[in-house]
Amino acid sequence: MDKYMEKKGRITKNSEYQQVFQHGKSVASRGLVLIMLKNNANGNRTGFITSKKIGNAVIRNRVKRLLRETYKMYAADLATGYDLVFVARRPAAGFDFKQAAAEMRRVLQRGGLFTV
Repeated sequence: MDKYMEKKGRITKNSEYQQVFQHGKSVASRGLVLIMLKNNANGNRTGFITSKKIGNAVIRNRVKRLLRETYKMYAADLATGYDLVFVARRPAAGFDFKQAAAEMRRVLQRGGLFTV
């Protein structure tokens, strides 16, 4: 299992998501919203959300898998110590890998999370 997707590297509880939503800062692009909250931990924790507005379960799960893969691409270059929640918007349902990677890069840059 990849170190970025281990259990300790994910946001799993509803209360953790609520904390990020209430106290975090958000950055948006056309197909993706990033909500980030400083957590003062060694690494980043991530969560991926797709609402039913995006499509049926097959489409939602595909979008989540796509976002997880694109996050892995950038994870090594990011500042640590954040809880990151990615919320997919409706246009994300039609993304291919290249588009998803561009959207992910855009929101991470706007959030100022790249260290290089």
